Amino acid sequence: MTSIISANRSLCKWFVESRESFPWRLENLYEFRNPYAVWISETMLQQTQVSAVQTAFKKWMQDFPDVLTLAKAKENDVLQHWQGLGYYSRAKNILRTAKILAENGGMFPQARKELEQLPGIGAYTAGAILSLAFHLPEAILDGNLVRIFARLRLWDFLPAEGKKERDFYWDEAFRWAKADKAFLTNEALMELGRKICKRSNPDCENCPLQKICQAKQENRQNEFPKKKVVRYESWTGFALVVCDKNENFLLRVSPRSPFLKNQLMFPLFEYADAFRNRIPGIVESVIPWEKIDQCSWAGIVEHSITRYKIRCRVLKVQIKPNAGLDGIWVSASELFEKLPSSFAQKIAQVAEEDAGLSKNPLF
Repeated sequence: MTSIISANRSLCKWFVESRESFPWRLENLYEFRNPYAVWISETMLQQTQVSAVQTAFKKWMQDFPDVLTLAKAKENDVLQHWQGLGYYSRAKNILRTAKILAENGGMFPQARKELEQLPGIGAYTAGAILSLAFHLPEAILDGNLVRIFARLRLWDFLPAEGKKERDFYWDEAFRWAKADKAFLTNEALMELGRKICKRSNPDCENCPLQKICQAKQENRQNEFPKKKVVRYESWTGFALVVCDKNENFLLRVSPRSPFLKNQLMFPLFEYADAFRNRIPGIVESVIPWEKIDQCSWAGIVEHSITRYKIRCRVLKVQIKPNAGLDGIWVSASELFEKLPSSFAQKIAQVAEEDAGLSKNPLF
């Protein structure tokens, strides 16, 4: 513990002197922060680049400045503010939690157990809120800290491997949080991981923790942490972009999609190339053939969402007047605004650029 206390002083001194300015960070690092702003910023920053979060955070705080305002918002408005950040379930959980907090006047619990019972708030986010906003001696653990601790201790295991492994990392995180001011230490560790102790080419010569870093002493920085094996699933299918002659587009909620569930989307259908002969029947389940005026393959969209690698063909269909299809009809001028995900927007862009509608049968 003594070495951590000493190293923590060097870490916090480095952070105070070299910290970057962000919209969610106060000029005076020792002030208590707004728990709502901490919650939103830390949730946005999970698995998202800092550069993408800065603009989104400013816009969010401008339109939803507090819990009570957010609790009254419509889900689609919230999803639009989340555009470009990915992992849209985070935004939905934020809205659910805001509604719960609003029942208590918008006040945040100041106990980890109570916070972790709220939708979307896990151990990391709870620790961030409690330490940064309320200055409680609570720990955090994210990818940055995992990387730092693995190199400091030469740990060749990851928290995701099991409870024992996870406890090792959390125990280390609490040792650092309790060494001095947790609110300062936690932010300093996150900044260290982002700027100095990076995944590749860590800047060890300028690291305030180099004296206690075993990986640095053995010149094994790039061996740690252990590489995580990511297994992606392939999704192949097509999006059905239905429009009328006035360039109004048909959108529907996608309750059964493996990704972007319950969001406004073009109808999506999964298929294997070997079963392309089934596509006419799939299309007819949405639009009777006698209501189709023109149609064509507009192009292909390739995209990645969470663990999915997507290859999606875009089938653009123009329907006859008074076809009477159920769904949400959106004008071309509103289309990109109504589609919260970048995947859906890519589909829309491919469809808009296609001018090759044909009366010739596709199949």
